[in-house]
Amino acid sequence: MDRARTKSIITWILSILLALAFLAAGIPKLLGDAAWVLKFHNWGYSNWFVLAIGCLEVAGGILLLIPRLASYVAAMLIVVMIGATYTHVVSAQASQAIRPLLFLCLLGIVGWQRRRQAMRSATAS
Repeated sequence: MDRARTKSIITWILSILLALAFLAAGIPKLLGDAAWVLKFHNWGYSNWFVLAIGCLEVAGGILLLIPRLASYVAAMLIVVMIGATYTHVVSAQASQAIRPLLFLCLLGIVGWQRRRQAMRSATAS
C-alpha cells in the first residue's frame, strides 16, 4: 500500500472517530441535558450558549465526513476546542483541558490532511 493511501485511510479513521465524538458530545447539549445546562451555568455561560455549542458540535461532526468541507469544519471545531480549553483552565479545572486539547490536535491533523488532499486534487485537474 502506498503512503498516500495509508494517509487517506488514517485520515478517514480519525474523521469518523472525531465525528462520533462530536455527535456524542453535541446531541445531549441540543436536547438540553440538565447536567450540561448546569455545567455551562457554573462556568458563567447563558442557557442559549449550550444550544449554540451543541449545534456547532453536531453540525461539525456531520460535516467532518465531507472531505471538501473538512478542513474548514476542523478549523471551526478547533476554535470551539480552544474555548473549551480556556473554560476549563479559568474554572480551575485544568486537568479537564486535556480532552479538548487532544481533540484540537486530532482536528489539526484531519484539517491539514484534507487541505493537502484538496490541493493535490486541484493541481491534478
